[in-house]
Formats: sequence, structure tokens, C-alpha cells
Amino acid sequence: MRNLDEAVKTDGTLDDQRIWRREPMYLGMNGRRVERFYTDPEHSYIFKPLTNGESVDREAWVNRNMLTQLPEISVPQLLAASPEGKGTEGWTIFEDLGALRHEYRLEYAQAAARQVARLHAAPAEHWPGLTSQGPKPGIEAIAGDVLRRREEARAILDGHGLPVQWLDTENVDAVRDGHGFRVNHQVLSHGDLHLGNYAVTEAGRVILLDWEHAHRNLPYWDLYHLIDMSHPRFPKRMPAEDRLKLLDTYLEEADKQGTAWTRDERVREYARFAAIFSLWMLLLIEGDLQRGGGVWTIEGLLRQREETADSLAGCLELLENQG
Repeated sequence: MRNLDEAVKTDGTLDDQRIWRREPMYLGMNGRRVERFYTDPEHSYIFKPLTNGESVDREAWVNRNMLTQLPEISVPQLLAASPEGKGTEGWTIFEDLGALRHEYRLEYAQAAARQVARLHAAPAEHWPGLTSQGPKPGIEAIAGDVLRRREEARAILDGHGLPVQWLDTENVDAVRDGHGFRVNHQVLSHGDLHLGNYAVTEAGRVILLDWEHAHRNLPYWDLYHLIDMSHPRFPKRMPAEDRLKLLDTYLEEADKQGTAWTRDERVREYARFAAIFSLWMLLLIEGDLQRGGGVWTIEGLLRQREETADSLAGCLELLENQG
């Protein structure tokens, strides 16, 4: 096969007549399957069709236009992609890096945190094609939703033995009103860097995956997803002391990249951001559980709820300790 795009039919699916073998890997949110395929017994690749309709063409665009200029960010190489405008028939083909591990270890998360700091240090104005539209509402809208659902939020806090009175402080109101953070500049953001979207290769290399939600956002967005975001498909038990270790790793690398931070202020602002986000996530998880799970298993959602409540407790404690 001279060109990898010959392995894909016009409808955006793999052509069994032109490949040797295929292995399903996982199902995307829209029901399309990511697969490993072989052109012959010695050459394999990763076929990733468009798995999220709201981010048409974005992953290919980010790989072609942004990540090629950021060699310090470790990612699988994009080898082929459908032309822009294919919509739900869009697809990408990446190099196959072999078996990938999605497990939480401090050293893996620290390696990812250093790459996030390098990403955030890149001049966002160089890529005006990247918008501020991410996979979820912005933190101001998230804070507003928490306040609109104050009674539900109170019940969640009380149910997990957390201080209900925190909702009555200025923390959530200030964020909703757009002045909750001194750091209010937007950076290049991966957008969805939970445990399922970074991995360790067989060679021990930590890589960042799945860039279809890349956008511009506050630096705390990526940090929250990396440090405190839980996911129903990727179990994650993080010791509470790792939170500060990961923040310090990020801040140290940011300083090397020329971004000076005031540590205590950044830690306090992160804890405020993460506490609001975690409380909002608990509201979403309760809704998913009441609806019977949807695309997630009940077991996965219950574990995610427990992990998210632990994160919320840790961030509230961090806020209290930071004054």
C-alpha cells in the first residue's frame, strides 16, 4: 500500500479488502470504534474515526498546525487524515506505539504536568484558529450552574460530610462573576487531559493523547483534569499529598519556561477552581446515576463519585490551609 489513506473507504470506514487485519480498541462517544489495523504482519497503525461530532476536524488541525511546532510535547505522530469538511465521515491514522498503560503513578502524572507547563508557555496568539470553545462550559458558567442548583449542591456537600457553608462564601460568586482569579489569561489547553488521555508506552514514555477538545482556556483547566478529574472508565486513586507535588512540578517547569508564578496564590486559585469543578461534577454524576448510567456503567459512576468527593474534600482542605 503506497498511501495509508487507501485503507479507508469513502464513507470513512476501514476497507477490509486493503488491510491484513484489524483489532477493535475502544468505542467513541458517538459509537464509532477506534481500531488497530495491519497492512501486513509487521506494520500496524491506529485508525481513529471522528468520535465526537462537536469537534469536527479539530484533532487533525491541532496535530498539523500546532503540535508539529511543539516538539517538547510527546504525542503519537499523525500519519494520514481525511480532508477537512468530511463531517461525521472524518478520520485520522496515527502511528502505533504499542500497548499503552493508563494508570495513575505520581511520576507519570509529573511527566504529563511538565508537558502541560510547556504547552501553556507557548504563545497562544500564534494559533488564532484555536477557539475558546471546549468540551464543557467555562468555569464561570460552571460556577453559575452550581449556584442555580444551590440546594442540590448543599445536599451533596452534606451527604459527603463536607462543609455546606462553603457555598455561602465569596468563592463561587466571584468565579461566576468573572473575577475569581488573578490569573485570567488564556493559554493553549489540551482540554480533556484526564487519566484516559495520557498514557505510558512500553518504553516508559509519557504521551498526551486525544486532542479533539484542544482550545484556549485558563491554565487551571488542564491542571484540574490532570490532577483531580475522575473518569468512570479509568480508576484513579491519588494520595492527597500528590496534589501539591503535582502543582509544584507544574510551577517549577513553568518557571523554567519563563512564566513566573506566585506559588501560594496559584495554589489557592487552583484549589478554588478545582473545588467548584468537582462539586459541579458531582451534580452531573448524580444526574447520570438517576438516569441509570447512560453510556457509563453504574459501577464506574459510583467509583467516580467517590473519587470526585475525595478530590473536593482535598481541595477544600487546601483552600482552608492556604487562607
